[in-house]
Amino acid sequence: MAELFDSTSKKNPFEDLAIVYVMYFDEAQGHMPLLIYPDDNYRNNKTFMRPIKYHPIWFLSLDESDALDHIDLEFKGYTFFGKKFLTRSKREKRRAGLEVETPETIVVILSLPDNIELFGDGLIRLLTQNIRDKYESKLFEIIDSEILKEEVIKSPTVKTRIEKGDSFKKELRTEIEVTTNKFFSDVIKNSDATSIRMQKAIAYLAFKGIDVSHLDGKEYNGTFSNIQLFDPNIQGEVNFVDKKPFIILKINIIEDSQELEILVQNNSLHAIKGTIVKINHLKEYFEKEVMIETIDSWEAQEELVFISPIIPYVDDYLFFIIDEVSNEKLLSKRIDLKLLEKT
Repeated sequence: MAELFDSTSKKNPFEDLAIVYVMYFDEAQGHMPLLIYPDDNYRNNKTFMRPIKYHPIWFLSLDESDALDHIDLEFKGYTFFGKKFLTRSKREKRRAGLEVETPETIVVILSLPDNIELFGDGLIRLLTQNIRDKYESKLFEIIDSEILKEEVIKSPTVKTRIEKGDSFKKELRTEIEVTTNKFFSDVIKNSDATSIRMQKAIAYLAFKGIDVSHLDGKEYNGTFSNIQLFDPNIQGEVNFVDKKPFIILKINIIEDSQELEILVQNNSLHAIKGTIVKINHLKEYFEKEVMIETIDSWEAQEELVFISPIIPYVDDYLFFIIDEVSNEKLLSKRIDLKLLEKT
């Protein structure tokens, strides 16, 4: 399969599209960036760091996070996908009561423009899986290295630990770059463009200067830094389709009746049979259901409005669309009433 970037490419064309944050919990300072791809200078960019600080992933337990696969936050034209997990540790902790073996809390957050947010589900899962599988025994050493950099006087032993952590951090950054590049290469070359959302995503990539001519053309002229994204003669390793047929068009709070109004569209080109729509309390995820409704047939491009009561003193809700037969979550969305009121 053709590579996404050749040796003559000076810049990854997706650098300005996908931003990956690997965060860790510092027991002395709270949640801190371990690294940011493609550029650590993003930590000084308020536009990109403000939603990181207030992302709902911080307020969920690990059990809730696992149940939801990943948590999303929409903010000023971007969608931030977040996933939290624990990994092993062997470093001295800076808070009383924590053992050397107390696991590290790691959060991976992926930022994509809303125009291509349909790629986020697959990419956040792949990034998290690769980071966990390949760096399970190294993440705590990268964290240790970051903390040791704060020391004014550094002994030879400390310098060695910092160098070791920096080496692993460089490997991790390369892993994120390779994973992201390969993911976009595969999904663009092997995507199903019959989905309207996919068509819009491809159009957005073309607008950003990425050559998408191979969707229709048979020849490649090297129009974008000698980068070939589509090769009709080569079969890819995956066949990416838009697996998220439903999209939320609008969420409103009806003040007079204290109700939550959610407008959802079947964004696919065919009717979908047998779906269950549920709204749950976030804090009582496994017990309380605010609303549940079964849709026998949801026609292509059809928009449906779901209205549920707002429970007093409860700000967090979970919206699900579930396949009635397979029980697969076709759409999951966390709704924070406080954030809605600010927009």
